[in-house]
Amino acid sequence: MHNRILERFKTDTFLYLLLFIAVFTILSILSPYSFLSKYNLQSMAFQVPEFGILALGMMLAIITGGIDLSIIANANLSAIFASLLMYNYIKVFPDNYSNIVILIILFVTCLIAGFLMGALNGILVSYMRLPAILATLGTMKIFDGISTVITGGQSLRNYPPIVAALANETFLSIPISFFIFIFVGAIIKIIMDHSRLGFRIYHLGENPLAAEYSGVNNNFILVKTYCLTGLLAGFSGLIMMSRFNSIKVGYGNSYQLLTILVAIMGGVHPSGGQGKVMNVILSTLTLQCIASGFNILGFSNYIRNVIYGVVLITVMVVITIYPILKQHFYLRNKC
Repeated sequence: MHNRILERFKTDTFLYLLLFIAVFTILSILSPYSFLSKYNLQSMAFQVPEFGILALGMMLAIITGGIDLSIIANANLSAIFASLLMYNYIKVFPDNYSNIVILIILFVTCLIAGFLMGALNGILVSYMRLPAILATLGTMKIFDGISTVITGGQSLRNYPPIVAALANETFLSIPISFFIFIFVGAIIKIIMDHSRLGFRIYHLGENPLAAEYSGVNNNFILVKTYCLTGLLAGFSGLIMMSRFNSIKVGYGNSYQLLTILVAIMGGVHPSGGQGKVMNVILSTLTLQCIASGFNILGFSNYIRNVIYGVVLITVMVVITIYPILKQHFYLRNKC
């Protein structure tokens, strides 16, 4: 029993849990009345699902050794397509439209649109052999451009009450969208830890040549991965349009850096092949606590962005030099 507890202490997931508890405790001590207030805790729970689901999508792309810079633009355009279809449905049935049908239209449209945009990224990265960072940067501009043309740069709003209820209603004072985030995280964890697709994604990211020699169709796995990332982007777009009760090109742009930061902080190696879903979820919660603490302490957005950038670079440096130092001390002790 004692050995089992020690083994749990050694797991990186347990360390991420300790980090989350430590950050939460420190902020609670620094500002107990503000940070621990019901309003602040509920506000954090409302914000987590949006960039948390996006971070899970970014995690998948990075594990393959790539990245998806178009993930925010994908979320926005998916929600815009869904909004337009919903408007047309209400126009046809102005007096007797169904809330259930509206939710189905939004859900299905966001997922299909996100899936197709993710498939485009996957095809460009795999079959066209484009670097992921350049391919998704290009599609990001394309998706943003299409969104701007469709909406004229204006926000789409005046949704039926059922739309806002999806992400703003609570159960036991906890946002329903937070439960949705946990559910989505559980599905991604099952896929990555207990399915053939998850194994192949890790294998591809760790050693593409070995994966190919073992019979893995690398191109097809890449397309599947970016399709899954696109699905998560579309779903996040649905949550964003519901929480803000509107959608516009550029919504969620502040999440671009956060999604990458959360993934890297969660132990996803930028070269691919490594990363755990549970660690990314805990990293999401930790970063949300830090962001809330910044708000309470009065940090401006500019200062926060500087800190996020410094943290990202620091983590990248540690990831880069740690194996070198580890090997150096190992060889030194061996000698």
